[in-house]
Amino acid sequence: MLFFSEDEVTRSKVFEWLVVNQLKAEFFWRDPYKNEVDVVLANNKPIPVEIKYGKVTLKGLLAFMNKFNLDRGYVVSLSQEREQETDGKTVSILPAFKFLLAQR
Repeated sequence: MLFFSEDEVTRSKVFEWLVVNQLKAEFFWRDPYKNEVDVVLANNKPIPVEIKYGKVTLKGLLAFMNKFNLDRGYVVSLSQEREQETDGKTVSILPAFKFLLAQR
């Protein structure tokens, strides 16, 4: 149990740390316009992963996908699950447990 379990900011930070740690993530991305992606997995093509404990926003993820001409990105959430199409880009929003199991 978290010491600050009633504090949403702490929960969000711990959730992000947990996912980053489990992925053994080495890279993230931020541009001069303050767009960012929490994790960039190195593969044949980079795989952008945004980690969201609460409200899902796609601004930084879509900026990365446009800059590097990628058609798929991921959002790791606490419990949300859906696919979202935006400007020909597909974003898969998955609960952390499903995303982490798929990475094994």
